[in-house]
Amino acid sequence: MSDVSIPSSRPARSGSDAADRAEPRALRTRVAVLDAVRTALAEVPLSELTVAEICRRAGIHRVTFYGHWPDVDAAAADALAEVIDGIAAVDDAAITEADDAAGLAELYETALADQLAELAAHREMYRSMAQSPLFGRKLRETLGRRAQLAIDALGRAGVEVPGAASGIAAAQLSGGVAAASLAWLASEAADAADDPAAVAAAQRDMLAQLPTWWPRDRA
Repeated sequence: MSDVSIPSSRPARSGSDAADRAEPRALRTRVAVLDAVRTALAEVPLSELTVAEICRRAGIHRVTFYGHWPDVDAAAADALAEVIDGIAAVDDAAITEADDAAGLAELYETALADQLAELAAHREMYRSMAQSPLFGRKLRETLGRRAQLAIDALGRAGVEVPGAASGIAAAQLSGGVAAASLAWLASEAADAADDPAAVAAAQRDMLAQLPTWWPRDRA
């Protein structure tokens, strides 16, 4: 399995957020551990990954690890959720330069295709993580934040989104995308996803399920 995609310069997000923001050393430790987890998961199954191996790769003591995460599952959920978060991010400059709401929507639709490609490229690893309720929660939280940012941008472009202010729209949108992504990941279709056409087909199926307020090219 090839190395997992690791987006650069992402904000730290975890149960240890407060400590990470308060102390640069804690943030450096977090980055080192999550990078080590991602690299390790590209080489060994989650079930075989140990705290000792993560600490060896990250160059830290076990006590330091447990100061941030209770177990391997929690660290792995953080590590892979951060990958998805980085892929789901849409560049601020691209948002500013978008001509209209349809152009904005296209940016987020492209990000969705990139997320599916990441899941397919490392499908055995993500399939293993999909069994973790913690990873499912992290994925929904990550996509929920990104969905709210997308809804805010579309609102500024003139799209009326019911439930935008309450967070209901973002929860509905991101929950559907997360569930559909994991369902596709578990299917035989994902095994053929080395073919870009398979990812494109999955993206089309998911876009067809988007709410009526989502901008579409109706020409």
